[in-house]
Amino acid sequence: MEQEKYLNKFVKIYPILKGFTDDLLFFIAIDTLFFTVAKGLSAQQIVFLTSISSIFSVICRATFIRIIKKIGNTKSVRLGMGLLLLSSLFITFGTSYAWILIGKIIYEIAFIFKDMEDVMLKNNLKILGKADDYAKITNKKMNVYAFLTLIVALISGALFNINPYIPMLLCITVCMVSFIIYLYYMKDISKNDIIDEKHKKKRMKINKTMWIIFISYAVFYGLIVCGQENEKLLIQYQLTNIYDIAKVSIYLSIIVSFSRLSRFLGSVFFGKVYYKIKDRALLILTTILFSSFLFIVIGYFIKFMLLKFILMAIGFCIILAVREPFALYTSDTILKLTEPQEAQEAISYMQFSRKLGTTICTFLASAILLKWDIIYVIVVLGVLAIIEIFIAMRLYSMLNFRNNKEENK
Repeated sequence: MEQEKYLNKFVKIYPILKGFTDDLLFFIAIDTLFFTVAKGLSAQQIVFLTSISSIFSVICRATFIRIIKKIGNTKSVRLGMGLLLLSSLFITFGTSYAWILIGKIIYEIAFIFKDMEDVMLKNNLKILGKADDYAKITNKKMNVYAFLTLIVALISGALFNINPYIPMLLCITVCMVSFIIYLYYMKDISKNDIIDEKHKKKRMKINKTMWIIFISYAVFYGLIVCGQENEKLLIQYQLTNIYDIAKVSIYLSIIVSFSRLSRFLGSVFFGKVYYKIKDRALLILTTILFSSFLFIVIGYFIKFMLLKFILMAIGFCIILAVREPFALYTSDTILKLTEPQEAQEAISYMQFSRKLGTTICTFLASAILLKWDIIYVIVVLGVLAIIEIFIAMRLYSMLNFRNNKEENK
């Protein structure tokens, strides 16, 4: 009875708590502005931060997976939240590029541990007999997060103009309160919290379908992370060519606010149609992703200022709108294809592929920026988005074949 009471409370609080901690609230709305204005970093230095921190998490991931298996889901997510708080402190108060880089590395490591929340949710839902509610509850979390980031985006520009460090202090406060709550409410009470010795040493078998899923997720998220960062920087630089920094922060915060609104609407809409479109989501989301880069490139070359920024804003909004839906689809599909004892490793591989894709894309962007302007980064990412559409088509046919095979059994 007490167990059921906790699980029902967990299911209610999970979407809200995850919504507040799925990223560094307040910082994500003014990240490029904070780095350029408060810390004096260039576009290349900002991209390099993401590149180095991502490659560090890729290299060390195997070690972190072993730690996760040893300490279990509950301690992993609490550790992850603690590291997220620590990263916000380093990024805010770091007095040199090296300290900021350490903050970004800790930030990447935090999510390796924190990603076990997906496994925790699935395990706890199975005890309640509601395993099929995973996608519904995860979508609620995404809706909460998207709504919160919309509100944050609306006020961050004004707060940044008062003092660049105000949004960051609010970010630290959110992390601190969330960490305390994590210590009491985030628990995996299933027998799969800590994997038994037999399965700790056993490696998960990755079939061909899962390989394609990981490759697709790597390319998609590499494009999302690198594209979001560089699209935002490109818009910021275009605004800087015309306006002073005070106006740039306001106009950029307006564009970011619309992007967060699109993220919220995209998450809500996807939650309503997810069970209807199922694997067709692959083709739809990858095509929409390509259109983001197309709008940015077209907008960049248009001379009429109002139309220029409208098209570029649309492109930036689109890339935010497809981010959560693709993550939801991929995690739900992976957890359906794996056994409970393999879930930790499966989610870790999924996030490994994400970081690998991000690392490759950001290093590619860094190489391009050494010689060419940032618009060429967007063009190259657009070409990769076309390749991702073909990967999605292949994966769609494989999943369709698998589903038909299971139905005919």
